[in-house]
Amino acid sequence: MIRLSRRSLVDLGLLILVNAMWGAQFTAYKLVSSDMGPVTVGAWIFLIAGIVLVPFVVRERRRDPRVQRTGASDSDHDLSLLSKRNLAGFVAISVFGLVPASAFMAWGVARSTASNSALINLTIPIITALLAVAMLGERMTAARWASLLVSLAGVLILSDFDWRHMALTSNRFLLGNLLVLLSCACSSLYNVCSKELLRRFSPVEVLAFGYFLAVLVTIPLLCWLEPFSLPSLRHYSSATWIGLVLLGVFVWGLAMVLWMSLLKRLDVSQASVSVYLLPFLGVLISAIFLGEKITGMMVLGGSVTLVGTIFVVSLDR
Repeated sequence: MIRLSRRSLVDLGLLILVNAMWGAQFTAYKLVSSDMGPVTVGAWIFLIAGIVLVPFVVRERRRDPRVQRTGASDSDHDLSLLSKRNLAGFVAISVFGLVPASAFMAWGVARSTASNSALINLTIPIITALLAVAMLGERMTAARWASLLVSLAGVLILSDFDWRHMALTSNRFLLGNLLVLLSCACSSLYNVCSKELLRRFSPVEVLAFGYFLAVLVTIPLLCWLEPFSLPSLRHYSSATWIGLVLLGVFVWGLAMVLWMSLLKRLDVSQASVSVYLLPFLGVLISAIFLGEKITGMMVLGGSVTLVGTIFVVSLDR
């Protein structure tokens, strides 16, 4: 019988809450996609989320974080944004993480099938775990591999993939599938690189600085791919603005703050297993707000995935 400590229960509850907020992004993206392109959507999201986090960043910078890092080494007290080490870290999470993850996913899905993209997205926890081992020296224990496989099995049951019509190596969809895979790798890289920055900066600082840098990186892409003009704002519907607020404030704002806070005390390979809860929670949200049906297989798959998450949180601290 699995016994959960109070800390494990808190971590499990926060992981479920984070993935529930992330699950709302599919509905929100539907609201905004009709009025703007994927690069513009990304720019707006990063800008809104960054602005929302500014008051929290100001509060964090006024406090002396060195007092809270009693076990940190001297190198972990380097809080200057312009130091080579920190600047390289923020460039990595923005240029190689946030921006390409958003762009590659949008372009890849457009050139592939929904089933292919959904299956490829299941590689994120696995890629994250491998990168964490290679870059952070984390150890993949038997409990972590077991929970990863159990959660993966739950998602496959939940999704009910039609394996006969999968076309992962088809010449027609190969480019799109590779772009989706690159997006997954960039998302995993963001998680791993953020873990190193969290030794010296608070979660809101890592998020806000990364978001604003991502906005700067996105500007030339907007000029090249999706020219923007202020008059076009008048054509945005109220649903579009609601979707942007949901994405910027909750999905990329509050949910990411909680996620980064969890990464401060959990290994990346541990926390990433919970990402497999996202499809099931997304289905629940769609059922509540869009009236979609929930089948018995969906409930079974979601339950198996939840067991895998509980396993890694409770047995592998």
